[in-house]
Amino acid sequence: MKTTRRWATTAAALYVLWGLLHVGLGLSMVISTLAEGPPTTELTAESLMFFLCAALLGAQAVFVALTMTRTNNRLGYWLNTAVLGVVDVAFLLVLVLPGHVDLVGGISGPVLWLVATACATAARNHETRPAPTAH
Repeated sequence: MKTTRRWATTAAALYVLWGLLHVGLGLSMVISTLAEGPPTTELTAESLMFFLCAALLGAQAVFVALTMTRTNNRLGYWLNTAVLGVVDVAFLLVLVLPGHVDLVGGISGPVLWLVATACATAARNHETRPAPTAH
């Protein structure tokens, strides 16, 4: 049980980092965009919407990590694994690979997600294994 708790706590901490990265980036971009006034072009409005979504998904990641992942909850596992995974894969395909975002900056979130998901998977797998019996 102690090993499961360590894996789950590590996963939660990494998902919190992922979330804070996205909340921070999203809000900083929203604030800087709105400081120039309301969006005047469709591209600016879509960019603003993207960064609002990034901040919201970051907040969701933090909430799920702190309330579910750290206790090794199955729903929390799937929420952060699937939702954040889809977001990061889309981000890589649409923004990083075409070169709209630099590679080093662009892979920080997906790497955090990947390591967090590996830790969360280890916690889930460790918990579902039967305890060894003494002979």
